[in-house]
Amino acid sequence: MEQKEDIIRDILSAADGEIVGRIRMQKIVYLLEQCGMEAGFDYSYYHYGPYSENLSITLERAQYLDKTIVEEQNRSDTGFYSIFRLQNENKETPSAIGKLGYERAKDIITKIKNEASSIAELAATIHWLVNEEKITDWKTELKRRKPAKATGGAIAQAKALLNEIDIPVDMIHA
Repeated sequence: MEQKEDIIRDILSAADGEIVGRIRMQKIVYLLEQCGMEAGFDYSYYHYGPYSENLSITLERAQYLDKTIVEEQNRSDTGFYSIFRLQNENKETPSAIGKLGYERAKDIITKIKNEASSIAELAATIHWLVNEEKITDWKTELKRRKPAKATGGAIAQAKALLNEIDIPVDMIHA
């Protein structure tokens, strides 16, 4: 089986070499897992939705093993954020990322990267509330947990993102 650090490298390759933000990286990997990547990252619910401590550790190890570069940037309004980049882009394109075909994974990553980080966060949280916590009235719970982010338009965008990446939302009513 492919090492998790190699999967991170392949995800960055599919992301055209760069993913901006730790939250976005967490949500991309979480949603790839829900689409069938099966890399084996474990998740718990935290403030920004599904979070994997072992993904955070893997990201640090990937940098240590020279597979990625993590650059910290300072924004005066929100503090620091991370930019994940490939260390060596010379590796040939993989045929798969975990158990997902490379083109499928690339399509999913591109769609998530094209959305605001808060939309990816809401999409992952909706999935988590419905599938992990089995909350039927997920919309009320989402608004309770994320009152500033869970507006009507943002929820609709998050559901649309889930639909675009083929995560079944038939049991999710809005």
